[in-house]
Amino acid sequence: MFSLRNAVIASLSVSAVAASAVQASAQSVNDYNYIGVGGSDEGFVINGKATLSDQLSIRPAAVTEFDDFTFLIPVTYDFNAPSQTGEDKILPFAGAGVRIDTEGNENFGVLLTGGADYRITDKWVANGSANLSFIGDTEFDFIVGVGYSF
Repeated sequence: MFSLRNAVIASLSVSAVAASAVQASAQSVNDYNYIGVGGSDEGFVINGKATLSDQLSIRPAAVTEFDDFTFLIPVTYDFNAPSQTGEDKILPFAGAGVRIDTEGNENFGVLLTGGADYRITDKWVANGSANLSFIGDTEFDFIVGVGYSF
């Protein structure tokens, strides 16, 4: 039987495995990971990025208004956006995944996402994304945040 608790545990396990696998890979343009905080139209956000391969990442996020939680777990394609100086600062992405809500009867749905990371320095990343969810009704929301890159 599917339960919200099992889905959250499974998604956190996948994120942990993906993050540990990334530690062994070589550096490339999109090979950076981060954990961060931010805000959205739905509340406070803890989010991150774990690189799976040269162009694929998982970008989990937990959104809360402190009375319920929403978990976003998309896999994204990371585009290379070369600059004239050879230093990539804006790195767009697009992808799909799942959205899990702890409130209401319909707790599980499809998620489409797109956005960009902005490399402020080697250790700090600003991030923004727009998310379209199909969970009961169609929902659109956004996330803006800052992360510590490792």
